[in-house]
Amino acid sequence: MLLDRIDRVTVNQWRRLAPALPPLDPSRRPKTRRAIFVLSPPRSGTTLLRVVLGGHPKLFAPPELELLSFSTLRERKAAFSGRNSFWLEGVLRAVMELRGCTADEAKTLMEQFESQDLSSTQFYGVMNDWLGNDRWLVDKTPSYALSQSILERAEADFIEPMYVHLLRHPGGMIRSFEEARLDQIFFRGPHNFSRRALAELIWNMSHLNILDFLKQVPAERQLAVRFEDLVQQ
Repeated sequence: MLLDRIDRVTVNQWRRLAPALPPLDPSRRPKTRRAIFVLSPPRSGTTLLRVVLGGHPKLFAPPELELLSFSTLRERKAAFSGRNSFWLEGVLRAVMELRGCTADEAKTLMEQFESQDLSSTQFYGVMNDWLGNDRWLVDKTPSYALSQSILERAEADFIEPMYVHLLRHPGGMIRSFEEARLDQIFFRGPHNFSRRALAELIWNMSHLNILDFLKQVPAERQLAVRFEDLVQQ
């Protein structure tokens, strides 16, 4: 039976389902150069914000990278096999643009990095080296907000990263989530929530995770932006 009501019981069920990460591996050090993370649930306007930020000559804003959630590239590749392989495309598109290469060349390069089992931190460092000192990487991956432990890895792996907290009214986010049938691809674990209940839970728990996480981040390294204000520009 699908659960369609959000209450303390469903929230507790969600907490048990939310992705958790093992303790940080000391080999993930040293930290890599500063980046900007866009933090929000899905269907909150991250693509629009990515396009806006990507228009700045000193910013590089690719599609979802799905890197911070994994310790190594090999672990990431294994998680996104089969029907979930499309989640690998954000990094491939980033490599194509940064290296000026074809899709096949980017795939071959990533396979080399995966065979070396580069850590996610090391690969962020590789991209930062490709970018040079004059450009900043922007990572807008909504799945990071599903777990506070994932968010905390940004602080552990980067030198004074910046955060943009993107907010959208829950009604708009939930409606967009339902229309896009995002329950089929975004939350990959088994559950018994209706599509609407899942959207509402993701909106609530993502923002709670983000707000709790940002409490430990200095105010000068974070900025809140409203999707509705972006649309009105």
